[in-house]
Amino acid sequence: MKSTARDVPTRTQRTDLQHHLDALGKDLVGIRSAVVASVDGFAIAHASVSQVSEEKLAAMTSSMLALASAIGRELAMGRLQTLMLDADIGKVLMLTIDTPREPLLLMVACSQKSVMGKVLWAARECAKEISATLSAA
Repeated sequence: MKSTARDVPTRTQRTDLQHHLDALGKDLVGIRSAVVASVDGFAIAHASVSQVSEEKLAAMTSSMLALASAIGRELAMGRLQTLMLDADIGKVLMLTIDTPREPLLLMVACSQKSVMGKVLWAARECAKEISATLSAA
């Protein structure tokens, strides 16, 4: 599904999304990067403590969630909620944000110091806040 001009958050909404991501990074230990992306892989908002390409992260998040959704459909597991990657020195959570228009995607990368239960809860809360922000428009 292609994004259209009406699906793109306004400048004010993007600023609000940026505040949500900044708050997520401040509230949790070990958050390295967070990106809100469109389903077609474009970065909408980004927060990071390192030099990473938000556009690359957005594109990869879109691809990973599309693949995970396809696996879930093939196995008749219902709608994808969350995808988690566990690597040697960190973890990545990816989830879908329901919005009034087209869904968005949230990717949160964290270090091994992070407590994953807290990261998952905070990411879901952040997704709810983003959804509410975009619904209010």
